[in-house]
Formats: sequence, structure tokens, C-alpha cells
Amino acid sequence: MNYSAIEHKAFDNYCYCLNENQVLVTLKTGKDIDKVEIVWGDPFDGGVMGEHGVWSGTACEITECMELESNLLWSIVVAPEFKRLRYYFIIHSGNEKIVFAESGFSSVEDAESGKYSEFFIFPWMNPADIIQPPDWVKKCVWYQIFPSRFAKGEYKECKKEFLPWAKLGQSVSNHESYGGNLQGIIDHLDYLKDLGITGIYSTPVNQSASQHKYDTADYLTIDSDFGTNEIFVKLVKEAHARGIRVMVDGVFNHCGKEFFAWQDVLKNKEKSKYKDWFFINDFDIRDGEPNACKGKFYSFAFVDNMPKLNTNNPEVQNYFIDVCKKWIEEFDVDGIRLDVANEPSHEFWKRLYIETKKIKSDFYIVGEIWHNSIPWLREKEFDAVMNYPIQKAISTFLEYGEMTALDFEHNLNRCLSMYYTQTNEALLNQMDSHDTIRITSRLNSTDKALCALAILFALPGSVCIYYGTEVLLEGGHDPDNRRCMPWKEIEEGLFNDRIDFTRKLISLRKKYSALRSSNVKFIRERESDRLLHFIKTGDGKKIHVYVNCSKKTFKLDCISGREILFSHNCNCGELLDNGFVFALEK
Repeated sequence: MNYSAIEHKAFDNYCYCLNENQVLVTLKTGKDIDKVEIVWGDPFDGGVMGEHGVWSGTACEITECMELESNLLWSIVVAPEFKRLRYYFIIHSGNEKIVFAESGFSSVEDAESGKYSEFFIFPWMNPADIIQPPDWVKKCVWYQIFPSRFAKGEYKECKKEFLPWAKLGQSVSNHESYGGNLQGIIDHLDYLKDLGITGIYSTPVNQSASQHKYDTADYLTIDSDFGTNEIFVKLVKEAHARGIRVMVDGVFNHCGKEFFAWQDVLKNKEKSKYKDWFFINDFDIRDGEPNACKGKFYSFAFVDNMPKLNTNNPEVQNYFIDVCKKWIEEFDVDGIRLDVANEPSHEFWKRLYIETKKIKSDFYIVGEIWHNSIPWLREKEFDAVMNYPIQKAISTFLEYGEMTALDFEHNLNRCLSMYYTQTNEALLNQMDSHDTIRITSRLNSTDKALCALAILFALPGSVCIYYGTEVLLEGGHDPDNRRCMPWKEIEEGLFNDRIDFTRKLISLRKKYSALRSSNVKFIRERESDRLLHFIKTGDGKKIHVYVNCSKKTFKLDCISGREILFSHNCNCGELLDNGFVFALEK
């Protein structure tokens, strides 16, 4: 038995409350393990100090098993009657059988005799500690908007001259100003509603000198190119009237060089009352020099016009908590996406979580973190993070022909086991964003891009479409991924088929909870290393998802008698290369 591969902790994603009555327990082992049992019960079944005899517990076989690249994950849901749990595992490998508990390994006889008594303990199922993202988020289909490139509406108060709206296929940088604004978003709310969108996620809208607005100058004022505070209030109100939530981008890791506190530091240097709002090592800061690179102050990356904020400072914390309160109370936004969320202090995020939830209990908080984010999710700092691991798992499988369906299964299982089940259902999932290459350009294939979207919509999480992805808008890496929305071609009907495709996917995801569920079962098709097949289960329904990336055609006899909910590149039961099928099991 490979003892070194066996791992468990009575916390985090190994042991946690699904709800007020159930606890999910997971054990990691090597692939040499044949069977796992859990022996569980109340910690005080044998008395407070064991005065009523040896603690025994009830043995149950763990039948749910998920395969990773080098390990197996065994999971079971238990319901402790008195809200507390004591347990250990009995692990079988061939003729070998061993007990695994908090103190390590022992024989079954020692465990049962009470000689070995340091078992795993989940002390109490506190309702306040249970991870509970807003329920509405699980069903939400988001639409991410980059305001300056989405749509230009009538806004007479703005006297600035803008470039003509960029044509379809025209590359862009972060320097061109095309005049996209809030009124343009308002004008297209009915388009979004018709598409099936129930949430708008907008990149920053506050006053800033750049097109991307991630170098904020004024957190309390809407950017003058975009509109006014009043117009933003109107946008949120109009969106809500159509059943569409609104999430804004909060940039609290750093600010722009025009931010009042940074300007005061540049002017008054060591005497500035805001000097501790930043991380400054040398106040001899000079324009035109690479100050951050020289270590004079810390910034986002090494960008001089984005000085890093000291979120350890209570004054800084209070200021940005008040900013968020204003956004909720005045603008009535429903969520916030936190930029560069892995750098500010945990203390700040905990305070922000508490204060925003006081105002709006179902407020949605998403952190931009590209790696494992358990430290930010275990203690209610964020409801979710942006799910870049899922994006990479899907795009990598479709992009690289040497990746097998089993490779994808391992990658997806790694993603699904990283967090709590309820967190998985609230993660912000998207195939592209303002920070990544457009999915159509990355895969260099319309068919592959459609398959990517189909897989995304069949997985748990809060799905998000980057503006233009519904028409498979192309675009390279940042900043070319921020091209102008091709409204002329859309209005001429050039992309009706692609829009209909997206509308159908959204409709199916809303109708069938199975597509949103965390219950994913892979079926290994021996015919091909590149034929993906998994089953989604929910509300008593099973939906089979097939994706063919094998460069061959497959006759899917197994879908006979099942209702085809949606398909692409599938004719008369023959699934072509870069095609998919959603089949409902009757």
C-alpha cells in the first residue's frame, strides 16, 4: 500500500458542511486502493472521557470515487444527528487492510480496542461557518462588458472627440478611444435579455485616464467618458427591471496616479498624511523614471501609474469599505469582482465581506485569483473566484490533440475537488475575458470554440460570456481582446446563427438543473482517446454530454431512444469531429 499517497484533514475541502445537516468527507489515496470504509459517529458516544466504554462508530463503505492524474478521491456525505463528528478510515489494498486516523496508521484491532483513539474530529456544525454563496448566483448567466468598446449611446454632455467605431476584424490597443459608454449598454439591455442574460459584469466604470479604467482616479465618480453617477443608477435600474443583476469591478489593490491620496504623497512626500496608504521606500519619485523598478515604491507589477495600496492600514480599509457601501446604497449593484484579489490583506477582505453583506445579504463577491484560492474562500472573504483552471482545462483539451479524454477527466476532477461543492456552483466560469486571448482566436476554429462553450455550459458554476463571444468575436492577447462590438454586422443578421446557438445554450442551462449540478460522471469510451463523454444528473434527470475531438466520425448508437436536446456537427446519430451532443436520458 502506498502510504505516502494517503491524505486527509478534518477541514477545508477534505471535510466541510454542505448544509446545516450534512458533512462531506473526502480521503485522498493512491490508485492502489481497492476499497475505503469510514467509521463515524458522535464523539461522545463512549462518554465524555470514555467512561461508558470504547468508542466504536458505524462503518460505511465509501462508494463515490473520483480519479485524478496520480490519486483517487473517495467522498461520502454523512449526517451527524447531534451536529458533531468523530471518524477514521479503513483502507483496503489487495489483502492489506489498515486504519488511517489523525495520528496516522494503525491496525484495525488497535482502533477497535480503543488503544488507538486519536481519530479525526469535526467538532461542531456551526451554521454561521457554513459556506453559503447567494443562491441566485448558481443560476445566473453573466455577460462581461468592457464599456469603452461595447456600444456608443447618445451622451450629449460629453464633448470629447472619439475615433470612428472600429470595424469587424480591426485590431485595437489600449490607447484608442471609441466612445463606448453607459447609455450604449442601456440601449442594448433588450438584446441581452433576449439572449437570456441575467447578470452584467462590467469592468471598471470609475473616473480614470485609461480606456481600461484599472488605474482609478476617483472611486466615487463615474468616468466622464462613460456618463454620470445618475446614468449609472439608471443603467442598474433598467437592468433590474429586465431581471438582470449588475456586478462592478473593484480595484482596491492599487489606484491610478491621479488618485487624491497619491497626488498628496507626490506633493508633500514624507509630510503627506497619506504616506502610509502606500508602500514607499524612497520619496524621491521622479516623472519619466522607472521608480517602481528601482524599488522606490511598490506598484501593480512594475507599473508606475498604478501605486499599490496598503490595505493593512485601517484608514485605507475604511475608505474602500465606504466606497463599496456607496456603490451598493446609491447605485444598487448586486455584486463586485475584486481585481488582483490575492494581494490585499485578508483582514481587509474579511471586513469588506461583513460590511457589504450587512447592507445586501445576497451580495455576490468574486475575487480575481488565477490559482488555488482556498485561503480566501475558507473564512468567507469571497463567495467565489474567477475559475481560470476550468477555462484552461477546457481550452487545453480542445487545443492540443495529444490530450486525451482521460487527461480532461483528471484536469476537470482536479478543478471540481479544489473547493467546496457550494463554492463550485458559484465560481465565475468563462472561456475568455478582457485578460485572456479570445477563445475563437486561441483555438483557431469556430467549431472548437462552440464545443468549448458547450462544455462550459454543462459544468457547475456561474457562467459568464465575454461580450462578443456570442458571435465568436476574434481577438489576440490583451489588449487586442478588447475589440469593438460589431453591432453593424449583428443588426444586419450576419451572426444570427451564432447568437441563436448561444441563446439555445442559455435556455437549456436554465431549464435543466442537471447542467448546473455538481454531479459529473465520466464514461470512458474505449473507441477513442478523444471522444469525451460525461453524464450530468439533477432533479431526477440525466443528460449525456458527448464531445468528439478525435478527427474521426462516431456512430452514437447509445443515444437511440434519448431526446437530443442540442447538437452541433451531428447528423443521423453520427457525431463528426469537433461536434457535440446533449442527450436527455428518458
